[in-house]
Amino acid sequence: MKKVLVISNMYPSSEHLSFGIFVKNQVDALKKEQIDVIVAANNNPATGKKNTILKYSKWALSVFSKAMKERKLISITHAHYVFPSGVFSYVLKKAFNIPYIVTAHGGDIERMAKKSAKIRNWTQKILKESSHVIAVGPVLAEQIEKEFNIPKERILICSMGVNREVFHQTDQKQARKQLGIEEEDYIYLFVGNVIKQKGVEELLHAFKQVQKSTDQKVKLVIVGSRRDQSFINSIEPLVDSSVKLIDPLEQMDLVKWFQASDVFVLPSHIEGFGLVALEAIATGTPVIASRVGGLVSLLENGAGHLVEPQNSEALASEMLNALNTPKEQYYQKQAADEILHIHDANEITKRVIGLYESAVKGGSSL
Repeated sequence: MKKVLVISNMYPSSEHLSFGIFVKNQVDALKKEQIDVIVAANNNPATGKKNTILKYSKWALSVFSKAMKERKLISITHAHYVFPSGVFSYVLKKAFNIPYIVTAHGGDIERMAKKSAKIRNWTQKILKESSHVIAVGPVLAEQIEKEFNIPKERILICSMGVNREVFHQTDQKQARKQLGIEEEDYIYLFVGNVIKQKGVEELLHAFKQVQKSTDQKVKLVIVGSRRDQSFINSIEPLVDSSVKLIDPLEQMDLVKWFQASDVFVLPSHIEGFGLVALEAIATGTPVIASRVGGLVSLLENGAGHLVEPQNSEALASEMLNALNTPKEQYYQKQAADEILHIHDANEITKRVIGLYESAVKGGSSL
C-alpha cells in the first residue's frame, strides 16, 4: 500500500481546536503506524449559505488538486462522513479507479441523508460503491444495513477509539489545583457543541433542579463551541454564576477538566457513538448519558448510567443519584475496563489498516 488520502468535512485548526479532532487523532495514529497519509479536509466550521459555498469550494479544490498530484501513488481514499466527504471518494473512484472506504459518524445518516431525496440518493450511491463501510456504533450499522440495503458483511462496527495515553486517570485534587477548582465543589461536566441536539437546555434545567434539591456546592462546566447564537440567547436565562462556559480546548487541557470533574453528562438527542463519553470513562469519571444511538451499546454493560433523552426530570434524578452515591460504587471499574479495551485507539488503528489492505486487494470480507 502506497498512500492513503483522508477526506473529511471536519478537521481542527488553530482557531477551531475541537472541530473534527477525532479525525485528526486517527490520522496521527495512522502516521504513527508508518502509514503515508495525505489529508484533504475542511477546517472551517462557519455556517450560512455564503460561507458554506465558499468553504466547500475551497475544500473541493484542495481535494482534487491533491488527488491529481498524487493519483498514481494513492492506493485508497478514506472519507469521513458519507455525505459530503464521500462524494469526492466516489468521484475519484470513477475517474481513477481508486477504491475507498467511508466512515459513517451518525449525523450523515441520521440527519443529512434525510434533508432531501438528492442527498439520500448520493448517500446510497456512496455506500454502495465503497469497499467497506465503518459505522461508529451498532445502531448506526443496523440503519445503514436496513435503510440503504448495504450487506452486513461490508459493514464494520468500529468507533474512533480513545487515546489512553492522553485520556487517563490522575489524582483529582492535583487536577483541581491546576484548574483553580475548590475541593468542596461538586462538578458536573459537559463537553460538546452547545446546541439543542446535544440536550444542553435539558441539562441546564436538570442542574437547576439539582441545586434546589441539595445543600452541597454544585457547579456545571460546559466546554464547547457556541456558534449557534440564537440557541445561546435562548438558554441565557438559565446560566448563572454556578455555570461556567469554556471555549473548545486542546486535548491536553481538556483532559484536566475530565480528571477534575465528579460526573460527565451527555444528554444528547441523537448520538452516533459519543466519543466524549468514552474519554470520560478513560479518565475514571462516571458518565450519565441519554439512551440513544451508540451511547446505549457503550454504556449498557454498566460503564455508565443511561437516562431517557429530552427528559430533564429523569436527568436531574440521575444527577442527584450520582451526587449522593460514593464514586467507587457509582463508577463500575470492571465494566469500564471492558469498554476501554474494546475501544482502545491503538487496536482500532490496526483494524482500520487491515480494512485498507483488504480494500486495496479488492476484498470485501471484514
